[in-house]
Amino acid sequence: MPEEMTILLVEDNDLDIELFKRGLKRFGISHPLVIARDGEEALRILDVNLNEQTIAHPFVVLLDINMPRMNGHEFLEAIRASEEFKSLRVFVFTTSENKKDVDLAYQQNVSGYIVKPNSSAELVEVLRRLHEFWTLCEDPSAPAYGSCLGLS
Repeated sequence: MPEEMTILLVEDNDLDIELFKRGLKRFGISHPLVIARDGEEALRILDVNLNEQTIAHPFVVLLDINMPRMNGHEFLEAIRASEEFKSLRVFVFTTSENKKDVDLAYQQNVSGYIVKPNSSAELVEVLRRLHEFWTLCEDPSAPAYGSCLGLS
């Protein structure tokens, strides 16, 4: 995996954003971080990047479910319907433990569904595990794309 892997965090809660930034720093993950406050903003960021290549590739999306304007499920539906974005690596990162939310997310081929941890120590452990997973997976834009992400 390239060292320059941008993380697109789609999150509307300022406190959760700061906790995530601190967790990355504490674990020593130095990948660039781009923040979108909802699904609409995330789609705009992706569209601009498609045309201007402003975000280092490959990148991963960490997606909250409960957001204003365009929630996480709506965002997933939009990108999975798009030829350009349907193979994005998306991990849901949310407070919702609702089975309906989990099922809907997996129906949209998310790479994982993570309930936000309750402490900074747990967050660091989640980030450590995600980082290990990212480093094991093949880049979906590479010719020999592996199947560890479960995307077709």
